[in-house]
Amino acid sequence: MKSLDVVKASPRNKGRVFQRAFTLVELLVVIAIIGVLVALLLPAVQAAREAARRMQCGNNLKQIGLALHNYHDTNLSFPPSAVKEKVQDGGGSAQALVWSGSILPFIEQKNVFDSIVGMGFGINWGDDGTNELILRTKMPAYQCPSSPDSNQPWDDGNVTQRHRASYGCVLSGTVGYDIATRTTNGENKHYMDDDATHARHNGPFLMQNRTTTFADISDGSSNTLLIGERYRNKATIRNYIYIGTPNGQDEHARWGGSTGIQLNSLETGAAGFAGFHSAHPGGAMFALGDGSVKMLNENIDRYIYACLGTRNGGESVQIP
Repeated sequence: MKSLDVVKASPRNKGRVFQRAFTLVELLVVIAIIGVLVALLLPAVQAAREAARRMQCGNNLKQIGLALHNYHDTNLSFPPSAVKEKVQDGGGSAQALVWSGSILPFIEQKNVFDSIVGMGFGINWGDDGTNELILRTKMPAYQCPSSPDSNQPWDDGNVTQRHRASYGCVLSGTVGYDIATRTTNGENKHYMDDDATHARHNGPFLMQNRTTTFADISDGSSNTLLIGERYRNKATIRNYIYIGTPNGQDEHARWGGSTGIQLNSLETGAAGFAGFHSAHPGGAMFALGDGSVKMLNENIDRYIYACLGTRNGGESVQIP
């Protein structure tokens, strides 16, 4: 096909040259080709974006892991999962400072940590002042960029416009799973708020006001999960939090979880909420006791996964 057709001169168009335009069929063919190319390239672009988000999430967990190591070096222990006066159904304040608030100085947020008013059992997060403003602060270090709800604020009691957390500490390997019999514990065995000394709370982090050290992790720091991803894309009863909360009563699952509950569980109730989940396809990322970060497949063997969440169970397992 010639790209240029010259129309024979006439008295009216003498000396003028006309360029032939695209026909409708040719235009439709070009559009179809462009559409095919876009369809081929779009998945690759999306995969590249997800890879970048996953890398950032891994970096977040790496920084959190290093912060926990630095906290341990400074305080000779890991932080408690929460600092809270009220124990289970006892008296006192239910307001809590959680582990992610304790390590703020070690993730380059010392100014935020120093700004907290009334540190300890007397803390008041709903003070209509500095503390409430801190809880409203968006902290990308505690949020996975793949979680679509990370930018959706919500109300935590009288603290409004909070942002969701994407990471939780490992409190147990046997809440939801019996390692000895290799069976699930049943519907009512997912609670995270029993007495702080309950045997099921055998993870590297203990319940409120109690701490662990590297010496307590006799299973080995390279085989023990410390921090894992948390994300609920199903209907849920709560939201995950960071730094603190004005109401920590019966709410320990909001900042810590159990590897005894199936990874990426589809359970929408309290049992599923107490586990670990990720917006990444195929699994979830964890920070280990040795400071490394691993991606665990969502189809990981339940027994191995549960064992990786205990600090001193004596099980002989390795991360697959």
